[in-house]
Amino acid sequence: MTNVTKSQLSSKELPKLLIVDDETDNLDILHRTFHREYQVIRANSGFEALAILAKESDISVIVTDQRMPMMTGTQLLSQVAEAYPDTLRIVLTAYTDVRDLVQAINESKVFKYITKPYEIDALRTVVRQAMEAHQLLKQRTSQLRDKLENAEARYKSIFDNAIEGIFQTTLDGHYVIANRMLAKIYGYKSVQELIENVTNIAEQVYVNPCRRQEFIKIIGSQGTVANFESQVYRRDHSKIWISENVRAIRDRQGKLIGFEGTVQDITQRKRAEDESQLLQCLTLEISAAQHFQTALEIALTKICQFTGWDYGEAWTPTEADCLVCSSAWYSSIKGLEEFREHSEKMSFSAGIGFPGRVWINQKLEWIWDISLESEANFLRKHLAMECGLRSGLAIPVSADHNVVAIVVFFTRTPNDQDQQLVGLIGAIAMQLGSLMRRKRDEEMLRQMNEELATARDRALESNRTKSTFVANMSHELRTPLNAIIGYSEMLQEDSALLGLDTFEQDLQKIHQSGKHLLDLINDILDMTKIEAGKLEVYPDHFDLPKLVWDSVTTIQPLLLKNNNRLDVHCDLDLGSIYADMTRVRQVLLNILSNACKFTKAGLISVNVSRQFISPNLSPNLVTREYFKISITDTGIGISPENIQKLFQPFNQVDSSTTRQYGGTGLGLAISNRLCQMMGGSITVKSELGMGSSFMILLPVDHREPVKLEEDFLLPLDPNITYSISDREFAQEHMNEDVLEQPSILIIDDDPLIHQFMRSHFGQREILINSAFNGEEGIALAHQIIPTAIILDVQMPEMRGWEVLKELKSQLLTSGIPIILLTIAELPIDREVNPFDCPEDNCLSDYVSNSQVGGCEIGANDYLFKPIDRDRLIATIDKYRPNRQQQFSILIVEDDSNIRAMLRRMLEKENCLVFDAQDGHEALALIPRYQPQLILLDLMMPNVNGFEFIHLLRLRHDRDLIPIVVITAKDLDETDRIRLCGSVQKILQKNNYSYPQLLIAIEQRLHQLGIIATSK
Repeated sequence: MTNVTKSQLSSKELPKLLIVDDETDNLDILHRTFHREYQVIRANSGFEALAILAKESDISVIVTDQRMPMMTGTQLLSQVAEAYPDTLRIVLTAYTDVRDLVQAINESKVFKYITKPYEIDALRTVVRQAMEAHQLLKQRTSQLRDKLENAEARYKSIFDNAIEGIFQTTLDGHYVIANRMLAKIYGYKSVQELIENVTNIAEQVYVNPCRRQEFIKIIGSQGTVANFESQVYRRDHSKIWISENVRAIRDRQGKLIGFEGTVQDITQRKRAEDESQLLQCLTLEISAAQHFQTALEIALTKICQFTGWDYGEAWTPTEADCLVCSSAWYSSIKGLEEFREHSEKMSFSAGIGFPGRVWINQKLEWIWDISLESEANFLRKHLAMECGLRSGLAIPVSADHNVVAIVVFFTRTPNDQDQQLVGLIGAIAMQLGSLMRRKRDEEMLRQMNEELATARDRALESNRTKSTFVANMSHELRTPLNAIIGYSEMLQEDSALLGLDTFEQDLQKIHQSGKHLLDLINDILDMTKIEAGKLEVYPDHFDLPKLVWDSVTTIQPLLLKNNNRLDVHCDLDLGSIYADMTRVRQVLLNILSNACKFTKAGLISVNVSRQFISPNLSPNLVTREYFKISITDTGIGISPENIQKLFQPFNQVDSSTTRQYGGTGLGLAISNRLCQMMGGSITVKSELGMGSSFMILLPVDHREPVKLEEDFLLPLDPNITYSISDREFAQEHMNEDVLEQPSILIIDDDPLIHQFMRSHFGQREILINSAFNGEEGIALAHQIIPTAIILDVQMPEMRGWEVLKELKSQLLTSGIPIILLTIAELPIDREVNPFDCPEDNCLSDYVSNSQVGGCEIGANDYLFKPIDRDRLIATIDKYRPNRQQQFSILIVEDDSNIRAMLRRMLEKENCLVFDAQDGHEALALIPRYQPQLILLDLMMPNVNGFEFIHLLRLRHDRDLIPIVVITAKDLDETDRIRLCGSVQKILQKNNYSYPQLLIAIEQRLHQLGIIATSK
């Protein structure tokens, strides 16, 4: 203390010293010792001391005796330490048990203890030290308190002025602590008002109470939750979006007791996101809309749903310069039907009425209170008020400075937020304008395209009708031609036997005219198929030089007719070609017959060679080896202007040529298209009056080269051509050891199938040949002519059905039994030819009828009407074992003339003939007469030829009867496949293990007579 001595201080200014002892003498001694330096206060017991402390809170030091009744000194000081921690504590004791004393002193946090008897000076020194310590502690405490108060003030300022809401809540949903911003976010005037009113956060705050449970669940498992977004109610029940960042509050035992964290109002951000999403959604949906009105309705619906407005409508301008109500509209409430019906009957001129003003001004207009508007300003005022509509907003939708629509919205409960949405809807309207103009243009284009498509469909339908008519007419013409040609042939034989030479010449003319008419019909039918894109070729290997010499022989009568000479240069060793033999013959005969027809007493030259041709020489061809066939004549020639249309259908050199030489003008057009389909071409050089030269180029093999594994090939005689269309003839020239040893060709991309087959059948002297893809398998089948083929349906690149179709369409391989392997599910309750749908994805829709007995659905052979007598007899001879023995044949034909003609032809060939006029009658006759062969017409009433074959093949109690189809119907690819016969068996791989699959294959091969049963 400075400037003032202790004696000058009043007793009230001295530090307070509390002395406690149950003995008065001791109190007196202590009082006399310290009363000059301190303000001494006396207490006779611990209870009295506590009472004094309660009144005198600024006591600096307390000195107490230890041994007092009812409450010891250390017991007193323990309570003082807890209630008055700033008061320093000294104990006087004569206690001899030092251990217990030390423990008691430590528990009561005693500053010092003095044992009795004590020295006065020592006691004074201890009290003085305690007083000084208290003074120092008091000063520091004051400083810390000031700092703490300052910190609390700063933190309170931050807490109260934070831009985010801060809170602490109990587990059951009461706010314990909150700041002003939180109260403001939730719409309360003060924190106290928030805490008093919100007693259940889940029910009162969250729009979706389940969000509170999700919130608690996340915190319970993770301890915190970040950016937890929810929609909540404010005090006025308006809705806002908030984002919460919260952590869990737990007690000392770790039990969850509450939450604390921050809340941020994200309503504006969510609104911006929703507006952006609305605009994107509208853009996408309007772009996908098919019609302009649909686009308008989408816009009205989306905007009303986003804004909460009750009704939306659209008005569109017309060519009469007025606005009419669009069919597009939206309503979220009932009771607006009358308002809608009234609106549909109205129209507005520019500047008149609510939509009319927006149209002329091209600016949005807001009617905040309809009740305040005059009826002249809003014509539907009374009707709108009856429906409860209070506010309206009209916005123009413009594109290229032109209004394409006016969108109008109404609401029953306007609020201030609606004003904020005006800008959004205006921005949307600007975007919609260009989109809707485009949709309108697209709609106009679509309508135009629909009209064009309709016109195209009519043209196509007309073309299909024409094609169908021509095809039907061709069929109808072929049927009587069959009788004309057939009877004329038979009558020529009869007249020769009877010696009626004069009749024989007339009959020859009838026969030639019928043949000529047949050629014209065939040309017309081929051109019809070309126009329909249905003309097909069926390639195979054949000897081209042989075909050329056969064609030259065929045109000999035409050469003699015009006294022409023929010069042919065609080496017989040129080799084979892979092409459609029938179509190549058709092309040769067309060119040769034209040369003969347009040349008189001249020379026709045919030169055939084989050479490589590159695109440099012929841009339309690819580099490969070609057969080059040149046909040159010295006839009338062709002018340069007529060469351009030479290969166009129904065109000849000129009209005089048509009158003089006849013909349809289709032959060259058909020939040109056929050559293109086989990978080749036809070109012509000609000079009027000097003759013409046609060059036919056909690739030796238009397919890609096929690489074969040499280990899998059987030895063949290099001097023999194996592409003859007769399998038996080819086999006669093969090595005899090969023919005696059965051979199986496996076409499967699974190496395990090949491995197991080789292991299983290798010990039985069966030759196993392998191909791992379809193209390799087809080539290998033509090379080795296997006894049987095992074919996988599911293969990459070339699928099994394509391989099957190719094998069955070639005469060389069509008779080879084929066992199909598949992993597809096959319904066993159906009996349908698998060729009806040769696609992998259709496999599950059908199953070979061999599943129920192993028979085939297909036919053995087929002939076309008009029937060539020689070919008919040759075909019959293929199926009868001995020409000397009588052969029974059943004719199934609905035309009585054809039946009679066939009967006469066949009875002359030592055949026993029965006939039926339809499929039902034929099925009834078969058990009775047991025919050895059936001649079947495809086109019959009631049961057609295909249905007859199917029904016949289902009779598994009898041997298979060979069937030869006779038809005037032009067969398409599907028909040809169906007539080639079905496969022998379909085995599902997934129903067998590999050993079981081998056993099933072995059983089927045994049933086919290919192998003997295993021992």
